[in-house]
Formats: sequence, structure tokens, C-alpha cells
Amino acid sequence: MADPIEVQLLNASIERVWNEHDDVLRLAAIGEIYHPSATIYEPARPVTGHEAISEVVAGVLAGMPPGFRFEVTGPTLGHHGVSVTRWEGGPPGEVTVSGADAVRVADDKIIEHYFFFDPPSPDVSADGLEP
Repeated sequence: MADPIEVQLLNASIERVWNEHDDVLRLAAIGEIYHPSATIYEPARPVTGHEAISEVVAGVLAGMPPGFRFEVTGPTLGHHGVSVTRWEGGPPGEVTVSGADAVRVADDKIIEHYFFFDPPSPDVSADGLEP
């Protein structure tokens, strides 16, 4: 049985939009995955429209170290046009940010995308023990 469209779209968004450094390819992916009037909701602000969403992604990726990727740690769950998943991001072998995403789908495209970030973990000393 195929995953519901809301699950497919959320996973595709993380892979094809939030990991894409090429502006042209990312904007094309946004056009396929996001509704024309889509809004993303970061904790500090909402952003609406394909171009604006692409600019946010470009800014996020520009500030990340080489090899940085977002990966779904799943499972991605969804029904009735809504899906949620957990993710981690970082360069290979390292997690520098983690959280969860939720989306709402309309007309077979993401119309609302919400981001939730885990609080930073406490520093760990060289011996693996917390200070």
C-alpha cells in the first residue's frame, strides 16, 4: 500500500527542498510539492510563497557546514491531509540540529508546513560525561 499523499509530500519536502543547494532545482521542487499559497511556520515567523520559501531554505543551508543534510528519522505518519515526522540535520556522522515537522495538504500539495526544533543538548565533555 502506498503512503498517503501527505506522507509522501512531507518526506519529499525534506529531501528535495530542504537539502537542495541549487536555487533553480529547489524552486522547481517547491513548485511540485508546495501549494502556490503555501506558508511555512518557523518559530519566529511565517513565510508565504514559493520564492520566499526558497530564500529561507537558501539562508538555512548557507549557514551550515559542508556536507550538511536533513534526514528523516521517522516514521512519517499521516492521515486526513496532515502528516508529522521527526528529523535530524548535520554533516556526515554528526547531528547539529533536530526536531519535528508537521504539514497540512490541500489540493495534493503542502499548504502549511510547521517546524519544531528540539532544544540544544547540553555540552558533553571529551570523556563523554556531561559537565
